[in-house]
Amino acid sequence: MNINNKLLEKVLGYKTKIKISCDGLGLSSDQNRKNLLGFLDSNAFQMQLKNNSSIIAVFVTEQLKGLVDLGGKTLLSCEDPRHSYYTLHNYIGKKSYIKKKSVIHRSSKISKKASISNYNVEIGKGVEIEPNATILPDVVIGDNCIIRAGAVLGTVGFEHKRTSKGILSVFHDGKVILYENVEVGANSCIDKGFSFRHTIVGEGTKIDDLVYVAHSVHIGSNCLIVANATIMGSVEIKDNVWIGPSSTIAPQVTIENGGYITLGSVVTKNVLENQCVTGNFAIPHDKFIAHLKKLI
Repeated sequence: MNINNKLLEKVLGYKTKIKISCDGLGLSSDQNRKNLLGFLDSNAFQMQLKNNSSIIAVFVTEQLKGLVDLGGKTLLSCEDPRHSYYTLHNYIGKKSYIKKKSVIHRSSKISKKASISNYNVEIGKGVEIEPNATILPDVVIGDNCIIRAGAVLGTVGFEHKRTSKGILSVFHDGKVILYENVEVGANSCIDKGFSFRHTIVGEGTKIDDLVYVAHSVHIGSNCLIVANATIMGSVEIKDNVWIGPSSTIAPQVTIENGGYITLGSVVTKNVLENQCVTGNFAIPHDKFIAHLKKLI
């Protein structure tokens, strides 16, 4: 949806003599699309926005407008940039949302006690869905996947913004996409994506019981994610990764191919290829053991 002066006035009551024409909304880290409108309410993200050529216009407070250098981007002064941005996001998301009848391949085996949305669900060949599993709208399940009892796919993630006008809950416009041969364990939960980034689980990945996967997480192929692991929003997990039991991955962390997260670890920094990390906060495993030996 084109974001122009008419739309800004209709949704936000925002009037400006500056001519606005953007193809969509985008956060400071969004570089996969072009001609976007973003926002800035803290100078902490100034350089990230300045260097992001995808964003051409920015909601900004009047105070910050005179302090920041965003490299010639169009600056739109407003009282609360965060509120303006996400109010616009919610309007566009809801207006653009389309309902289509769910499609389930006849070879799939679905328990009569499972709950499947009658719209915006696609289920491929040979899928097994056990009792009390819930498949909400905006979920795509590839061939030969297994969804164990009590699992929930397509939940709305925890994305609520504190603004000057109160807490604003963010509309989730993305999907959950499971590629072929994925298994989701009993009572696990996978949120759907938002802000133009789907939640994706790659081919052959196995997710144990009681695992939480937040919105917009990308998980690669042949990963093993063990019971009670918590993977927070927009995490990037590459291929052949091990996520140990009761470990926690902080938002926007990247775990490269072959990364190994030991049990109970709290990961707040990126994990290198084939690196093993341990602890709270997690550090390379060999350093953790060496430090532990000094304490014994």
